[in-house]
Amino acid sequence: MASTQAQTPEPTFLGSDKGLRKEEILKLEMKDDLKIYDKRFDSVLVIQKEYQAKINQVHLDKKLTEDSRQKREKDLIDQRRRRLHNAGLDDAAIKRVEDYYTRKEKQPQR
Repeated sequence: MASTQAQTPEPTFLGSDKGLRKEEILKLEMKDDLKIYDKRFDSVLVIQKEYQAKINQVHLDKKLTEDSRQKREKDLIDQRRRRLHNAGLDDAAIKRVEDYYTRKEKQPQR
């Protein structure tokens, strides 16, 4: 007598209260990509969010010339790097963060 077992798919917990939400999964993947853990990772997220908002404001400011826009953007990037360094990241980790966000900007939205 042969019996067949129905193969049940792997459970996905996205959006359920039984497991990780999508943003939590993305956060874990990001931690692994960046190789930054503990409170330093949380600092990276806060710093990146703050400076991305400032850089976006510069992009939208119609009063700035292209040269002044580029200079202001470079200043903000330098400030962000200093903040990341003060948060405990070395130059290699800062480069990984910058590369990660550059790749993310170029990817199509999911």
